[in-house]
Amino acid sequence: MAIKWDNYFAERTRHITGSQIRQFFALTERPEVISFAGGFPGNEFFPRENIAGALFKIVMEDSRQALQYGPTEGSYDLRELTARRMRLEGAECEPGNLIITDGSQQGLDLLSRILVDPGQPVLVEEPAYIGGMSAIKSYGGIPVGVEIDEDGPLPSKMEETVIRLHKEGRPPKLFYTVPNFQNPTGATTSPERRHKILDIASRYNLIILEDNPYGPLCYEGEVPPSYMALDREKRVIYLGSYSKVLIPGIRIGWLAGPQPLVDKVSMAKQTADLCSSSLGQQLAWFLSRDGFLDRHIMRLTELYREKRNAMVGAMKRYFPAGVRFNVPRGGFFIWVEFPGHFPTGRELLELSLQRNVAFVHGEGFSSNGGGMNSARFSFSQPEIEDITLGIKILGSLFHEVEGNSSLKAVGQ
Repeated sequence: MAIKWDNYFAERTRHITGSQIRQFFALTERPEVISFAGGFPGNEFFPRENIAGALFKIVMEDSRQALQYGPTEGSYDLRELTARRMRLEGAECEPGNLIITDGSQQGLDLLSRILVDPGQPVLVEEPAYIGGMSAIKSYGGIPVGVEIDEDGPLPSKMEETVIRLHKEGRPPKLFYTVPNFQNPTGATTSPERRHKILDIASRYNLIILEDNPYGPLCYEGEVPPSYMALDREKRVIYLGSYSKVLIPGIRIGWLAGPQPLVDKVSMAKQTADLCSSSLGQQLAWFLSRDGFLDRHIMRLTELYREKRNAMVGAMKRYFPAGVRFNVPRGGFFIWVEFPGHFPTGRELLELSLQRNVAFVHGEGFSSNGGGMNSARFSFSQPEIEDITLGIKILGSLFHEVEGNSSLKAVGQ
C-alpha cells in the first residue's frame, strides 16, 4: 500500500514552512523578467580573476587544509582573522568565541535549535527577516513583533510587549534583530536606540541575536557600534557573513558569542554537517589576509550606491506621490508602502508579473498578519538600466491603478 508521508513526519516538522522569497527566485532565471525580489549580490561584482588565482594557489600550496575535513568550529586562521576584524569594530572577541557556519542562516538555525522551546515567544522586529522567523518557527518558537521605524525598534513598544508577555506567563528570553540596513526595510537602528534596547535586555534578562550581513555595505555616514561592541554583560550573540561582501556560493558565515554558547552550538553543528566547507573557509581567509577583501568592499560600496541611487531616482520620477518609500543608507533593500485605496501588495505583484517585473510583497515579513500594503524592493542584482526600466514599468502600472477602479478591485 502507498505510504502516507504526512503520518511519518516528526511533530516538529509541522512548524517548517517555505519562504515566499524562494518562490520568486525562479523568476530571476527568466530573461524576460526584471526581478527586484531576491536579495542577491550583483553577479557582475564577483571578483572572478582574484577567486580563480586564489583557488589555484590554495589547492596547489596547501591542499590538505583546503580539501580535507576540518574542525567543527572552523579554521583557526579564519576565526583569528574574523575575531581581529570584530575587535577593530569594538567587540570583545577571540577565536574561541567564534564558530564558522554555513552562512549566517545556519547560525540562525543552530541558535533556534539550542535556545528556542516549542511555544516560546521570541521578540522580532516588525517587519522582520523571513529567514530569521522561519528558523524560529521551525523549532516551535512564536515570533512576536516589535514595531520599528526608520531608526529601528521602538524601545517603548519593546518594553510594553515584554511586560505583556510576562503578565501572560510567557516571558521571552530572546530578541532577534538586523540592526544595520535591515532586511526588509533598510532601516538602521540609531545609537540611542541600541543603548535603550540593551538596557531593556538587561532589566528583563533577554539575549540579543544580532544579525549583521549588510553592515559593511554602508553608502552614507557611519555604521553605529554593534550591540556586541556595546554589550558589557555578554548577552549578545553576533552573526556575520561573507556572502554579501565576497561570494554567497562558498556559504561561509560566523557566529560569535560567550564561550558556553559557542560550545553548545559546536555540539549541535557536529550533528548537522560535521564542519563547514574547508575550501570555502580557506578562500575567505586567503582573500581577507592581505587586505583584498577590504579593498573589494570599498569597490562594492561605490557600485551598490549607484544602484541604490538609480532605484531611488526612478521611484521619485515614476511612482505616484501616494506611494511612499525610504532611502536606505546601506544594504540591498528599499521598503515601499502603498496607499490604503490601492490593491494589496500581493495583488500588485500579480499585476506586475503580467508585465514581467517582480518584487516581494510585504505579508511574509510580518509576524502578526500585517504588511498587506507594503513590499520589499532589492536593487542589488539588476543592472542599472533594468532598474530604471523596471521601476518605470511599475510606475505606469501604479498610475493606472490609481485611476482605474476595475484594477483596484482585482482579487476582491
